[in-house]
Amino acid sequence: MNKKKRDLSRFALFIAIVILINIIGGLKFFRIDLTGEKRYTLSDATINLLEEVQDIMLVKVYLEGDFPAGFQRLEIETKQMLDEFRAYNPNIQYTFVDPSNNDTEEETTKLYQQLQFKGLKPYQLSIKNSDGNSVKTIFPGAILNYGEKEAAALLLLDQLGAAPENQINTSIENLEFTLANTIRSLVSDDKPLVGFLQGHGELGPREIADFAKDISANYRVDLFDIREFKSDSSGGSLSITQQQIRLNRFNAMIIAKPQRAFTDLDKYLLDQFIMNGGKTIWLLDAAAASMDSLSEASQFMSLPLFDRLQLNDMLFKYGVRVNTDLVTDLVGAGVNDQKKIRPWVYFPMVMPQVNHPIAKDLNAIWLRFASSLDTVMAGGVKKTVLLKSSPYSARLATPHIVSLAKLYNPPPRSQFREAGIPLAVLLEGNFTSAFKNRLSPKEGSENLRVKEESNQNQMLVVADGDLLLNQFNVVNPNIPKGAPLPLGYDQYTNTQYGNKDFLVNTLDYMLDDKGLIAIRSRELKIRLLDLEKVKDERLFWQMVNTLIPVILLLLMALLNTWWRKTKYLKS
Repeated sequence: MNKKKRDLSRFALFIAIVILINIIGGLKFFRIDLTGEKRYTLSDATINLLEEVQDIMLVKVYLEGDFPAGFQRLEIETKQMLDEFRAYNPNIQYTFVDPSNNDTEEETTKLYQQLQFKGLKPYQLSIKNSDGNSVKTIFPGAILNYGEKEAAALLLLDQLGAAPENQINTSIENLEFTLANTIRSLVSDDKPLVGFLQGHGELGPREIADFAKDISANYRVDLFDIREFKSDSSGGSLSITQQQIRLNRFNAMIIAKPQRAFTDLDKYLLDQFIMNGGKTIWLLDAAAASMDSLSEASQFMSLPLFDRLQLNDMLFKYGVRVNTDLVTDLVGAGVNDQKKIRPWVYFPMVMPQVNHPIAKDLNAIWLRFASSLDTVMAGGVKKTVLLKSSPYSARLATPHIVSLAKLYNPPPRSQFREAGIPLAVLLEGNFTSAFKNRLSPKEGSENLRVKEESNQNQMLVVADGDLLLNQFNVVNPNIPKGAPLPLGYDQYTNTQYGNKDFLVNTLDYMLDDKGLIAIRSRELKIRLLDLEKVKDERLFWQMVNTLIPVILLLLMALLNTWWRKTKYLKS
């Protein structure tokens, strides 16, 4: 009787301890991540963002179906990531959908069109089955709905030249950032203002249409003509102070491919915008060159352009010099001459190698008639080369004759002796004003003040104005002729480059106060099987996994029989 009471007391104590642990666990939420690289530990930025989701957010992931092993891993990792999100906020609800699983082929085609319209990208997969090979269309992405808002998340990252397995691994590494950044576009109300400078022949609204549309999910977008002044209400005169106020409303300004000179007043306004914390992205053509010139003749003369812009002194003060040359590279993007696609040395195809949140895991960047950059001494400014040429590149001084002959007869490799020519430089730090120890421009009776040094700030300088230029459709009959195409997409070679992602990452790095861009620096170790070793040792491990459990079971049975015999024979 005493033993029974003791057992009941122990059981009651065990139940009480379990209840107590559950009560404590309910008061304080925590999860334990036992992986070496903490792959299931969300960043503080993501957790803070998830706390802003106050209503149900439905995530439809179109990764259900019979996939090869790589896409199955992407599907599993996506589920696990969404489970992590839901653990921190139960308002995150998700479902996986097979877009090809419909009653009729007509319904499937209609759904495919809807998914493409919403921003998901189709891929063609070749799948082996008992009947041979079949082709399946998949949409490795998700559509997120929050209230009346909707946004698309592309889960598979494009990388030119990367093996499919590496592409999957990169996509898995970036899952948290991809999903969190899409959530940010749905929950953020106070969006930074990004401007596109006008007044010097910069790219116009149609030429930047795709990029402007894409960033509008996270930023407000507007054009700003620095030459267009509003009259002062008091006397009807033009007010530079009011123009400064208008300019300083912007959090970032993009100067894309200017063609005409900047006056001292233009430079003063931009300089003081930078000194007061405004971020800038300079996309500059240092040499006049365009493929349009080759439509009329087989060659043209490329002339220096940058000196005409009169920006040398300003950028030099910030820590960079733009050279009036042309960078040629044997690793070039293709040009379609209607017979075949040939690499063009004047179109450097840059594979970002630097481990930086802006450039990490990006697809190849497409540059056209780019020039080189040099970094110069500027106190308190850190310079990071984000884009540089391949080991087989060269600089050509301008004036220079650009000839189509090089498309068919590329120069010998011996002429491409330079490696890593800087093409895009990120500047960070405390910038010194270009007007320090200089007279500020005199305009009317206004007394223009000069702030001589900025607080911590960033700017990007790229020696190619076409980085932001989208093409207009002339090839695809299913799209209206002249419609803007996705930035970085070359319709003539049917190739998508990473220009848009590079510029979007730059804006996020400069303006994202939630800190999500830092997630892109994380590296997860994807532990894959050695396929060659698997092939060589397959039979051995099959035998080990089949026979050892059976042998262990037999040994346990024999030991149990021996133990019972020994025990009962003695008794």
